[in-house]
Amino acid sequence: MKIAVVDDSKEDAALIVTYLERFERENSQSFQIKVFYASIDFLEEYKGDYDVVFLDIEMPGSDGLEVAREIRSKDQSVGIIFITSLAQYAIEGYAVQAIDFMVKPVGYYNFSTKLQKAFRFIETHREKDILINNKEGIFRIRVSEILYIEKERDYLLFHMKEDCFSTRGSIKEIKDKMSGLPFSECTSGCLVHLHYIKRIGKDSVLLTSGQELPLSRRQKKTFTQDYIQFMGGM
Repeated sequence: MKIAVVDDSKEDAALIVTYLERFERENSQSFQIKVFYASIDFLEEYKGDYDVVFLDIEMPGSDGLEVAREIRSKDQSVGIIFITSLAQYAIEGYAVQAIDFMVKPVGYYNFSTKLQKAFRFIETHREKDILINNKEGIFRIRVSEILYIEKERDYLLFHMKEDCFSTRGSIKEIKDKMSGLPFSECTSGCLVHLHYIKRIGKDSVLLTSGQELPLSRRQKKTFTQDYIQFMGGM
């Protein structure tokens, strides 16, 4: 597993590295760790090959939130954990799907809990493909690119980032097929990819693509709980 620590404080970065090395010993893990003391150095090197990034929010130049936005524009599966001296900044992590945040000074127990959350996040974001069979042929589509799935008469419509595929089927069948993946039903006959949620409102769900879907009163509690769990309980 490849991990980056981005913090302009050498002392704080060294502490995170010490915790990572301790976690390795205690959990029989093996990490490749690299430390960056400037956000620009990290962004110049970043190629989407890190599994987890520990990111200080308050840094000169591009702050941690700006760095996280840049990361997310290229990589949807990396686990981001913010490190901050001021907890009020951390709420902005929702916008970039951060796993969680840690307030300095960071203790080891808190650190290890967040790292375990990162592992769960990575597992749910691993690339998976499914096959769509319709009159035009058989298509292999990436689960990570599905925004939502809706039922329309006897068909299921797979709304993608740049396309839409249809196939005969039922919501029950696709729910069984997608079991364990980050999808939840916002209203009867509509499964939403939790990663693409921008806002959960009173009676609707806004996606990062700008689309707004209905949120039924019956589904709202479960849907909201699924989203909070997906986000690591942040």
